[in-house]
Amino acid sequence: MDVQHIKRRDIVLKRELGEGAFGKVFLAECYNLSPTKDKMLVAVKTLKDATVSARKDFQREAELLTNLRHDHIVKFYGVCVDGDPLIMVFEYMKNGDLNKFLR
Repeated sequence: MDVQHIKRRDIVLKRELGEGAFGKVFLAECYNLSPTKDKMLVAVKTLKDATVSARKDFQREAELLTNLRHDHIVKFYGVCVDGDPLIMVFEYMKNGDLNKFLR
C-alpha cells in the first residue's frame, strides 16, 4: 500500500497540542480527506529536523504506519511533503493520548 500524499493547502493548523522528539503536534482541519465529510479534525505531527537522516526516518515511519490498521490504533491518513516542515496526518483523539488518559 502506498503512502497517501496530502496537499499542504488542505491542512489548516488550529492550535498546538504538544511537542515530541521529532517536532510539534498540532490540531488541524484537513479538507478533501474523506469522501463523506468536507473537512475533518486531525492531529498533525511536524518534522523539525530536516536532515537527510531525519527525512529517511520520516519516510520509513510513514511506510510502516500506512500498513498498520487496527481498531485500537490511531489511524494514519498520510503525509504532506511539499515544502517544510514535513507533516504526518493522524486521526485526532479528543481525549488525548493513552498516557494522558491513564493519569
